[in-house]
Amino acid sequence: MSSDSTRKPMATVTAPTYPDYEIAAGLKTGLSALSPVISVHTLSTENALSVWVGIKKDDAEVREAIYRFEDEIADRYKDVLFDFHVIPVPAGRKVEDYISNADPIFQRRIA
Repeated sequence: MSSDSTRKPMATVTAPTYPDYEIAAGLKTGLSALSPVISVHTLSTENALSVWVGIKKDDAEVREAIYRFEDEIADRYKDVLFDFHVIPVPAGRKVEDYISNADPIFQRRIA
């Protein structure tokens, strides 16, 4: 077997260069500015940062605003793969009823 000197070296995955608290602060600031957002939870995995966004009711405009924010934050933190989930939360329920193992970074007081 001969070695192929034209082969490119395998790509390596680099760890994110941003501290978790910086990303969490960016998520909290951006998503809490949207009044229909009632909570934000995150879970860092080997492959991505999962973000669960609880909203008051299912609304196409709210979803669009959240997805625009997702694009903005992904542009800001280019080496982080975000995985957003928008969850409409019915009255009397909590977003924790739909997710587990995620850390809350924002929760709005609901009267």
